[in-house]
Amino acid sequence: MRKFAAVALLIVAASSSWAAVPMSAAGDGHDTVPVYVDGKGPFPFILDSGADGSAVYSWFAEQQHLLRSDQTEELSGQTGAAQVALYRLGDVALDGHHLGRISAYGLPNRHDSGKEAGILGNDFMDGSVVAYDFPCRRIEFHKKPINEAKVIGPGPAPVEAGIDGGTSLLTLPVTINGFTGIAVLDTGSRNTRLIPAFAQAAGIDAQSAQFRDGEAIYGANSNKMTPRDGPLGKVAFGGVEIAEAQGQIIDLPMLEQDFGGKPAMLLGADLLARYRLLYDHQAHRIWLRLSGCKS
Repeated sequence: MRKFAAVALLIVAASSSWAAVPMSAAGDGHDTVPVYVDGKGPFPFILDSGADGSAVYSWFAEQQHLLRSDQTEELSGQTGAAQVALYRLGDVALDGHHLGRISAYGLPNRHDSGKEAGILGNDFMDGSVVAYDFPCRRIEFHKKPINEAKVIGPGPAPVEAGIDGGTSLLTLPVTINGFTGIAVLDTGSRNTRLIPAFAQAAGIDAQSAQFRDGEAIYGANSNKMTPRDGPLGKVAFGGVEIAEAQGQIIDLPMLEQDFGGKPAMLLGADLLARYRLLYDHQAHRIWLRLSGCKS
């Protein structure tokens, strides 16, 4: 999870009440959306509820000759903090939605096969209710105010989300095998990730034969960490329940720090993949609905 504190100085409203953009596979387990930067593109960006603001990868900043600030700033990621460069972007656009004059973090290049250009965070999504329709492979931006009956539709009541202290990231309760802990909603994380304290409380033994070493993650500080992949059991959140969920156990410094060692996790895109996730970051509300498409 990323605590991007990029500064947005100008937001230009959407040109229509709602718009839909396709989700495309990045080749590393992430989904991306087509984004224009300073009038050029489209480029593949991750639309990330687990990021406060925007960021670009080093290869993209170099390729596009982005203007680099004289300043650096500390960035806190899943595997720890790092001092990173800042880049100035004139305009970032996604199908009529614009975020202008921003300072974006520079991220080290990925260690996997992904070719993402960067990340759009909550700063870009504010002002809209965003529908991540994973089975339909699209993302919709509904400019606020919305017609809730039409956009949200029938189903469980919204989750009145909490906030991860020191960030703008939304949290919600998640129950695993009868034990309830706190989760950060992180659509930019390919996998759901529990810290060991949550796994232990939920009766999950990451050292058992059912688990195996997963693909290493690196984070903003390029610190290699290897999760344990395996069965989590019964997982429930936002009015839905997954009977035989899979996930990862990993000791993430960021979650340990933010929640004082209490049972915590990242709720990633893997467990959201069957659903239509409706996300109002400004109002701290989350809805989960069945999609009209088959997963």
